Amino acid sequence: MSQRDRDDRPARRRAPDPRLLIGLALVAASIAGVVGIVAANDDGIEVYAAPRLLTAGERITADDLDVRRVSLGADSSAYLAVDSLPASGVIVARTIGEGELVPSAAVGDERGPSTTTIVVALTTPLGETVRAGDQLDVWASPQEEAGRFGAPVVISSGAQLVREVAEEGLVAGAEAARVELLVPRRDVARILDALANGDALAAVPVSLAVGR
Repeated sequence: MSQRDRDDRPARRRAPDPRLLIGLALVAASIAGVVGIVAANDDGIEVYAAPRLLTAGERITADDLDVRRVSLGADSSAYLAVDSLPASGVIVARTIGEGELVPSAAVGDERGPSTTTIVVALTTPLGETVRAGDQLDVWASPQEEAGRFGAPVVISSGAQLVREVAEEGLVAGAEAARVELLVPRRDVARILDALANGDALAAVPVSLAVGR
C-alpha cells in the first residue's frame, strides 16, 4: 500500500481511556453523595420575622411579616412557622423587636381579655428615649383647691406604649402629650376616674419608676 493510500484512510478513533471514565464516574458519585448528605441534614424551616417593631394589640397578617429560613433544631416549635399563620392574622401579645423571629407565645388569635387600649392625656411630656413598646407606669396627682395637686400615686403599673397620638383641636394646648396605652382592664376605672377629675397624669418608664 502506497503512502498516499495510507494518508487517504480515515483516522481511527481512539477508544476512551477506561481509567478516565472510572474517574469521571467516581467524581459524579461523590458530588451526588455530598448533595444527598446536605439535603438529608437540612432541617431548616421557614418562620416569620418582624420587619419593624411590633407592639402589643396590633393585628398582623403574613403581609406584615418577613419570611426567613432558619435551622432551629429542637426550638423550631417555639417560633411562628409560615404554615401556621391563619389568613385572618394574629394579635401581638407582647412587643416584638425589629428583625426578631416571631415567638409563637408572643401572638394569639384574639386580644387577651385581661388587657385593653386607652388614650390618655398627659400633663407632662414623655421622655425623648421612650419608644412604642416600652413599659410605663402611669402616675396621677389628684387635683386640689387653688389649682394645686396632691402627691402622685401609681394608678397603672406596667402599661405598654402603643403610640403617641397627634395633637388636634383646641384642647391640644393644655396637654403635653396624648398617648395610646395597653393597660390591664383592672386599671381602666382608675385611669378614667383620674381623667374625669382633672388629675395631672404622667407616664414614666418602668426602669425609672423607683422609690414609690
